[in-house]
Amino acid sequence: MAGQHGTAQADGLRREVPFQLFAVEQRVLAQNVDGKVIDIGAMEFEDEQYRVRLDVGETEIERRRSEALALKALAEALNFDYLDGLFTSEGEIEVSGRLQDYPNVEFELEETLPRDMVDRTPPQRF
Repeated sequence: MAGQHGTAQADGLRREVPFQLFAVEQRVLAQNVDGKVIDIGAMEFEDEQYRVRLDVGETEIERRRSEALALKALAEALNFDYLDGLFTSEGEIEVSGRLQDYPNVEFELEETLPRDMVDRTPPQRF
């Protein structure tokens, strides 16, 4: 029964963290809840379709009919640890104009909790 109680506590600690993706001048920008904006990859236009290719890792979103659809597919392929890591390692960029005027998608990712908060078992030691 203790395992079930630990899971219930972990469920209470989970939270969805909002992010936004933007297609700006053939680049993909991401914005976190704090308003920090970073450049994470390329938005390529080829054969009347858009494809996203991220700068870090091997994530690539195959061609879509619009920038918005390509951003939506990218949002579905991202996880919290990856995107949060980019916000930690990448410097903020400046954008001329209003970001909201560019194609964009809002989405949420479930924040990953530290292991000791989830199951209360210590990590394996060698």
